[in-house]
Amino acid sequence: MARHQTFPDLLSLLKTYLFPPPELRAIYELYARLCRATGHSLMVDTFGALRRAGPLATSLGHLTQKAATPPLKGTYLHLFTQLQKPQRILELGTHLGLGTLYLHAAAPKADLHTIEASKTLAMYARRHFALFGAHIHLHTGEFSEILPALSGPWDIIYIDGDHRGTALENYIAQLYPHLREGGWLVCDDIYWSGDMWRSWQKLRRGTWKRVYTVYPFGFLQR
Repeated sequence: MARHQTFPDLLSLLKTYLFPPPELRAIYELYARLCRATGHSLMVDTFGALRRAGPLATSLGHLTQKAATPPLKGTYLHLFTQLQKPQRILELGTHLGLGTLYLHAAAPKADLHTIEASKTLAMYARRHFALFGAHIHLHTGEFSEILPALSGPWDIIYIDGDHRGTALENYIAQLYPHLREGGWLVCDDIYWSGDMWRSWQKLRRGTWKRVYTVYPFGFLQR
């Protein structure tokens, strides 16, 4: 990959995905193991677009298959992050921590902070971070509780939680002042719903240096 690249090209993505370095192969293997854990039951509190009355009864395998970061998507996120050479990264929505591990593998020396509202998911994420020996700052609580206590500037802000269009718009408005000049907001799952897509179309018309879309991500550069 040339040094001036901002986004991974298809050849780099496929080459890395098919012949991953050890740090990515380990995340792929963790994802595969978690997908097979269909007999491992747990209760998960729901937030954002999935909020419902009471905790959700599910299995670790189903939770992984439905919402954890799969290898190809994680590889793209990894390569993009690697190209930016960030020093500080903020993630909204840790889930089981797989997406976070892709960020960490791309920038192992970066100051990486991630927020997860579900205590159950945060517990599993901590286990996975420890398994990889990854030094990651995991904050447990709702975004509205944690964000005021975190200060920028951030080089990359990855938004992968609370899949409601209005929430996405509000978080970007709140986080924009804490994004360094030239930094990137990465919006995940912009095709999640018509609501999310409409908000993305609204957001991309803002005064950004660059706007880029590649499934399922939307990228906004300050």
